[in-house]
Amino acid sequence: MSIKDSSNEQRSWAETPPTTPAFRSVSGEFISQQNWLEQVADPVQKWVQTFYGGAGSWRIQLKNLLNGTWLGHPVHPMLTDIPLGAWAATLLLDTIGVFNDSEDLAEGADLTLLLGLAGAVGSAAAGITDWSDTEGTDRRVGILHGLLNSGVTVTNIASYALRKAGMRRTGVMLSGLSYLVLAYAASLGGELSYAKGIGVNHVAWEGGSDDFVAVLAENELPENKLTRVDAAGIPAVLLRQGKTIYAIAATCSHLGGPLDEGTVEDDCVVACPWHGSRFRMDDGSVMNGPAVYAQPTFAVRTRNGQIELRRLQHA
Repeated sequence: MSIKDSSNEQRSWAETPPTTPAFRSVSGEFISQQNWLEQVADPVQKWVQTFYGGAGSWRIQLKNLLNGTWLGHPVHPMLTDIPLGAWAATLLLDTIGVFNDSEDLAEGADLTLLLGLAGAVGSAAAGITDWSDTEGTDRRVGILHGLLNSGVTVTNIASYALRKAGMRRTGVMLSGLSYLVLAYAASLGGELSYAKGIGVNHVAWEGGSDDFVAVLAENELPENKLTRVDAAGIPAVLLRQGKTIYAIAATCSHLGGPLDEGTVEDDCVVACPWHGSRFRMDDGSVMNGPAVYAQPTFAVRTRNGQIELRRLQHA
């Protein structure tokens, strides 16, 4: 898959995306009311966006890598399994070691602690990249999620240093307590995904008609201009180039942006107005993120002067 650079203007938001409904959980409601988190989130997000928006295609490629555009789903959730699993093993080995004074158990606990630290670095890089495109309470909960995980990482670095300095019991206690914080931070990550829809495919449940349905008169579709239509209750965006008409889902798979309000680029590519994700109109494939999921496409035909679309075909 080729990756093309996009200008800062294309990557800027044409409008602010609407925030999703407030959390239903007690912890989520509490966090959403903590305005002080904005003072931390704002400069961090601006720095990350400035970094990825800078000149050079390598920055776009790095963002695509960390978003998971190349993989077809987000990288961050996959990487979080490394520190969660490794540090769970550390906790288990340390607990057994309390009753069994074994050098092998101690060495194994220290190794899994290091493995978790390595995984935490990659997880943090992917996580902050995904988080940089969030807004409102999503951004607030995300920054707390990141701050807690960063604190756990620092604590585990201190734990490893204490273990090697001969203060093993103190180091073990420190890493054990940090796992409780890690569990809570992980629950916030789960709420972001499952309660707020961050990182999910926003067109996964769109279906459509099994039969062709008329959506627009052929003579009403202008050349090379994105046009939104309704295909049996499913929003679609049309693009005519010469004698060919393309149609893909109008809802961006990333965070639900309106692709019909985006921009048409060369090579039959549309750029989302919210976060700059770019998709091919002919097959819905992702050219660059932050989107990771391809856009569903429609079968198109013209009949009796009408443009007709048939059920979404998911890539």
